[in-house]
Amino acid sequence: MSDFSPGAPLCKLLFGRATSCAYPDCPEPLVEEHRGLLSINVEVAHIRAEKAGGPRFDVNFTEVNSEPNLVLLCHKHHKWVDRHPDAYPTEELLTWKECQATQSRGGGLSADQLDQVVKAFTTPQAEAEAVGIISAGGENIVSKIEHLPELKLLNADTEARYLGVRITNVGAIGFGVDAVGYEIDIHGPAPLVYGFPAEHIRHRPPRRLEPQANTVWLIDPDVLCNGIRLVMQTVRVYVPVRFRAFCHLGSGGRALGPWVSALHLPIWKDHISQEWLDGFAERAEQTRAKLRPKQ
Repeated sequence: MSDFSPGAPLCKLLFGRATSCAYPDCPEPLVEEHRGLLSINVEVAHIRAEKAGGPRFDVNFTEVNSEPNLVLLCHKHHKWVDRHPDAYPTEELLTWKECQATQSRGGGLSADQLDQVVKAFTTPQAEAEAVGIISAGGENIVSKIEHLPELKLLNADTEARYLGVRITNVGAIGFGVDAVGYEIDIHGPAPLVYGFPAEHIRHRPPRRLEPQANTVWLIDPDVLCNGIRLVMQTVRVYVPVRFRAFCHLGSGGRALGPWVSALHLPIWKDHISQEWLDGFAERAEQTRAKLRPKQ
């Protein structure tokens, strides 16, 4: 697993001279635009590995993260050359790099595209989502959290149900995850923040998440339920109306997921409906209005 993240100067140098993947005859362009969005189709690959045991590692070559040792390869060909290093020796990849460095003579990325590429390779990009999980047959099946109560498997008995946060790396560089949890909207001045306590997380993935990967943090519903109820005891005139997943990144960034109705939190009885919850929240608002000091 690599901790390498190319900075802006390296990105501009590598992407400014190329137009496509360096693998011979691969037509995969560096980037594609769709509906005003930019997708990066290539990865910054090492010709000689950073660490001993990696593909094409050379103990005598120390500048492993320098421009001469980096080449742009599409996701598929990056996997090929690193999984089969004997079939793709250093000398051949250096030849590919020389050819790639002359591609843009016929026109490369625009200045705006290059700026977006630099941002993607220097700014972690994460998506967070509140999910439900059932454990069956030794595996965890992940679904949208609102589908968890009805989720059943045909060929296995459900062993346990969990709630969780799924974090997906949608960017071009890896990042660390320092904390996950739920933000709970109570129609107050600020949302309540419930961080998953480390001692109660059933599955704690590796802290670093590589590009295009995702992983899930699991917590027992009873633990979450008790934690939220404890917090709510201090804000009796507020009612949870919706919630969303969050994560704190090691880079200092933060990702927030889409809002989900608080009806899907395990703090209500089974017969509770969305209509009842909306009415409960409205009555709480009326109570708060009565308690406000008169001007």
